[in-house]
Amino acid sequence: MRRQLTAYVSGDDFARLKEEAEAAGLSLSRYIQERLVQSNGRAAVSFSESKLAATEKKIIDTNRTYIAQAIRPLSKQLTMLLAMLDQFALSMLTHLPEIPEAQREQALASGERRHHGWRLEVEDTIKQMESPGANGKKAVANSDESQNDERRGEDNSTSESHGDSE
Repeated sequence: MRRQLTAYVSGDDFARLKEEAEAAGLSLSRYIQERLVQSNGRAAVSFSESKLAATEKKIIDTNRTYIAQAIRPLSKQLTMLLAMLDQFALSMLTHLPEIPEAQREQALASGERRHHGWRLEVEDTIKQMESPGANGKKAVANSDESQNDERRGEDNSTSESHGDSE
């Protein structure tokens, strides 16, 4: 059977207890009960533990707010990129004719080759975006570019020998 306990405190103490209870995410009654009574043989929440919990909650809330604000521009860019990709796919599917059955194998080989070249271009672009403005790093990026240019030249010579047109 639960019993009611009445206590009288000053206005300042009442306000402080109420703030601590809100900071701990508890009702005032529950907060006072945990501070006064031991549960399951453990010590009740102490004043320092409640302050620690309140501080931890503030840190978590502050971090959540900061992270949400920090990723908002990235989220907008990603949403825009997805919309652009969707529009591109719709445009390509709408404007390109179906490939006749007799030419599908050759078209697939050409598409894979061209896709490989495109991916090399993307890799180059990413490397250029990631490399700092230091001269030593630029030289490495430039040697990578010349290697990729040679690979692209090989891809193009292969396409020319097969009679593919881009």
